Amino acid sequence: MIKNEKNIKPLTHLSLFTGIGGIDIAAEAAGFTTVCQCEWADYPTAVLEKHWPDVPRFRDIHTLTKEAFYEQTGKKELTLLSGGFPCQPFSSIGPKKGFEDARYLWPEMCRVINELRPHYVLGENVANFINMGFHKTLIDLAKAGYAVWTFVLPACAVGAWHERKRTFIVGIDVSYSPCRRHRLKDKDGTDKHIPKRGVPPEETGREVLVGGAFGNNLFSDAGNRPVAALQPGMGGMADGLPTGVDGNILWCIEPTDIPRLSPNTKDRSKRLKTLGNAVVPAQVYPILKYIADMETGKCSEWCVWEKEVADHETV
Repeated sequence: MIKNEKNIKPLTHLSLFTGIGGIDIAAEAAGFTTVCQCEWADYPTAVLEKHWPDVPRFRDIHTLTKEAFYEQTGKKELTLLSGGFPCQPFSSIGPKKGFEDARYLWPEMCRVINELRPHYVLGENVANFINMGFHKTLIDLAKAGYAVWTFVLPACAVGAWHERKRTFIVGIDVSYSPCRRHRLKDKDGTDKHIPKRGVPPEETGREVLVGGAFGNNLFSDAGNRPVAALQPGMGGMADGLPTGVDGNILWCIEPTDIPRLSPNTKDRSKRLKTLGNAVVPAQVYPILKYIADMETGKCSEWCVWEKEVADHETV
């Protein structure tokens, strides 16, 4: 955890739908301290209990309220709330029931956000989420008072040997800004930087990336016609693979007639399932590091506006 220097508050993190803690590992590497977790399934919870034995933990998000969080953690202020809310309603491999799926728990995550009012929100889901539940999530966060940026990042972009596209949704409370640049006002009281929110291209040598809502044709190859599959479909067809690996039927007991590339260790099937659900820490780390840098002021080391801020403060 980053020490409290120069009146910098500790970076606190609440993890929802924690799984085995992929986002938590990245958050702590970026300087956050995980103060609470919430995970329903037994096996991932056992993993969390081993690696985060002293962190308070909820098993059911429906029981996580503002009062319960305060009682468990003693924290009245929260820097970051993260959550990889269940992807089954939106995954390309599956029935794609969307909002009608009983596992659609974004409304509960949004409730917790509204109650706790974290400075930052990080949501994570599968790539196909862009084509289904994306817009409602943006609207809900906007209503809650958060400015939102969205990124679709593959794990292979950070060196993993698999594509693994994931949608990351970053929300920042518009009433809270640790950035000195955003607190500067002109003499008439208006925001000094509203006309020039973007980073000047001539200073960065690259195009400006503007956050905003993506349309439903993000993964289209032409017009509004979507690409048929974002993930490979396996099983349930004449491909020699059993139907149990098509994502619709989970193995109760792992089949013995499938060739192995690794030893058959204890709870191997459960381990593979939790790894499949987990976020690759390196995949989300850059986002969390930027948030941490803004909170601690380290962003001044690379901020193109820092000189202007310093000149303004000396006037």
